[in-house]
Amino acid sequence: MSPVRGNGIVGKTRIYFRWFEAGVALSGAAAFASVGPLRTASAGLPEVTLVATLILFLAPGALLARWSLNEHFSGAALLPSAFVISAGTFALLGVPVLILQGTLEAYLWVSGAVVAASLLAAALAALLVPPRRRQTIKPEADPSASDGGGMLWAPFLALVASLAYVCRINAPSVIGDIWIYLSWIREFLDGNRLAFEEPYFGGEVGLSRVRINGWLLEQAAFSRVSGVEPVELVYSYLNPALAVVALLAFYALARTLLKREKAALFCGCLYALFFLIDLDASRLSFGGEFVSRLAEDKLAAKFVFLPMALAFAAAFLESGKRAYSWCFALVCCAVMAVHPIGLAIIGASMAGFGILHLAANPRGREAWARISALGLTGLAVVAAPGFFVLAVVGEPLSAVLADSDINSGDPDVLQNMIFVQPGRQRIFEFADGSYMMHPSLLLDPVIAAAFLLGLPFLLWRLRRSLAAQLLFGTMYLTALLVYVPPVATFLGENVVLPGQIWRLAWPIPLAAVLTLGWLAWEATSRAGAWLGKLRPARPLARALPLLVAIALMVAAVPLAMSGVELIRDYEETARSGGLYPADPIYPWFRNEVTSPAVVLATDLQSVRIPAYSSETTVVSRRGSLVLRVLPQLEERASGRIEVPQGSLDVQEFFRGTSLQRGVEILRRHEVDYVMVESGSQLAQAVERLPGFEPVEEPSERYDVYDVDLQALGRLVESQNTG
Repeated sequence: MSPVRGNGIVGKTRIYFRWFEAGVALSGAAAFASVGPLRTASAGLPEVTLVATLILFLAPGALLARWSLNEHFSGAALLPSAFVISAGTFALLGVPVLILQGTLEAYLWVSGAVVAASLLAAALAALLVPPRRRQTIKPEADPSASDGGGMLWAPFLALVASLAYVCRINAPSVIGDIWIYLSWIREFLDGNRLAFEEPYFGGEVGLSRVRINGWLLEQAAFSRVSGVEPVELVYSYLNPALAVVALLAFYALARTLLKREKAALFCGCLYALFFLIDLDASRLSFGGEFVSRLAEDKLAAKFVFLPMALAFAAAFLESGKRAYSWCFALVCCAVMAVHPIGLAIIGASMAGFGILHLAANPRGREAWARISALGLTGLAVVAAPGFFVLAVVGEPLSAVLADSDINSGDPDVLQNMIFVQPGRQRIFEFADGSYMMHPSLLLDPVIAAAFLLGLPFLLWRLRRSLAAQLLFGTMYLTALLVYVPPVATFLGENVVLPGQIWRLAWPIPLAAVLTLGWLAWEATSRAGAWLGKLRPARPLARALPLLVAIALMVAAVPLAMSGVELIRDYEETARSGGLYPADPIYPWFRNEVTSPAVVLATDLQSVRIPAYSSETTVVSRRGSLVLRVLPQLEERASGRIEVPQGSLDVQEFFRGTSLQRGVEILRRHEVDYVMVESGSQLAQAVERLPGFEPVEEPSERYDVYDVDLQALGRLVESQNTG
């Protein structure tokens, strides 16, 4: 038989080739070589190993999304889908290793096996599985089939790049939660057993959320494979990457709901502008939170996992395809291994969505079956830990949450801290002791406009539009949960904690901006249709959404630039103060302290040291935050507040005390090193005492002294006898 050319057939042998799978397999092989056999060739080029690690990380999710979700999540929507599938899978793989307090190497072997299996599957699929024939997909089945994004991609990508750049130039908060997370990542990275020893004080880890926190374990593994230190990894690379993923996750949700790529891009532009116009160096504004805290577990659940969970749920309710329900179930399970608040905000959103969907289809068997499937998924995820809490631990869920929070040692502090920080505008308490979410959220101009304009807009479409059902249910039912005092108080006392009520409101900005974007899209579409009737204005009609997006971008430039300037000022202050990039003293602890040691330093330094060195423990962890509001806390908790002795000792030591009291503090905590500011009065006093030996270190801001407790004890005895 003569060979047949041009159709992939030679003789009787048919050669198939799937380009996507081939690309995954080849890029994965190159990535494996970069972090493995050829690692020395990439020395000094962290970007190479980072990209290679990212390719390996995304490979399983990319393949599953391509094979199972391509109908609704193709193109740019594939990236956030792949991310949540991979991140969720690897987070769940880490849970048994953390519970058993295994090793990072064991986790890497398990994760590596999953990646290797994925690359092998990609290679086999590329060579052996016939490519799918191109099919004409109806627009209602595939959002991308109805239209292309066209020039709207330009402003959207420009805004995505802008926010990623702001994330890149931003500096860590002075004493925020991120340092505690980074300390745990360092402990995972350098410790012998995972979740075995607490990084700040060195005690054993008991009941703690860190025992199921696969999100932090993923970051430790990413740091080990890429060779990039955790602090640099988070703030130079991970935060900007997560900004891109978060904005694409919003785009994927909008495209699933609105079924038009242009509409999704238009809404995505408004979402990015929403952060840019409310940008500052604090963590309290919408934009400030977005650009500074994305790597934290709870914020990843808010900005990445929540929109993708809603997108999967909407796709399942529309198509009935089981792959979407399985992905929704995976996200629900995964957020428990990222941060449990993720399941709470998904559940609150889905409750309103489900009620309205059933109300719009009261006799629809498919609607009841699909909502029941999603509801049972959520209940199944909660069932196991809920049974354990009630039957085994025997305490209310809120009490367990307080005891197991990785940021607080005293449950009463966590329970009441939200009430003694009114400046944060997160909760509003009434005279009778009930409370609700602070009204500042609804008073934001963008959120207020969405609630006022969205009510008639969404109500008109509730019966026939899945998008309207999701957005209305998410916005208004969630608002009822957090703004009706009896309901909010019940949730705060029995389900979550008072300090987490404001987190239950997290779905509101997401749904509000998407509602406002949809409304603006409809307005521009109608205006464009009217202009299209006028022949001279037809080119303008076709470009109207693009022009509106550009006009909003131009109008937002002054507000965005003022916010960027604030962030630049903060970054310069952090740089000049040796906070970020880090003063050389912090890497010195990592490189020079090779055995367990206790360091006495102020809270500003103590919160950072364990993030750089797993061998060092400290005397106080952010105790100044509690001492600052201690009278108010004791008034609320009737004196039950357990004031950390280490925090009191640090405050006394650095404010100035007698030699006898200072030595007593050093002995109580068995201090090995004292870290003081160079040139300070304390540094001059310490330098004159025989029990403090200066240590050679590279810092110009701080001095470190090796403490000889026996010599200091003899000095005190001689003074007492003299």
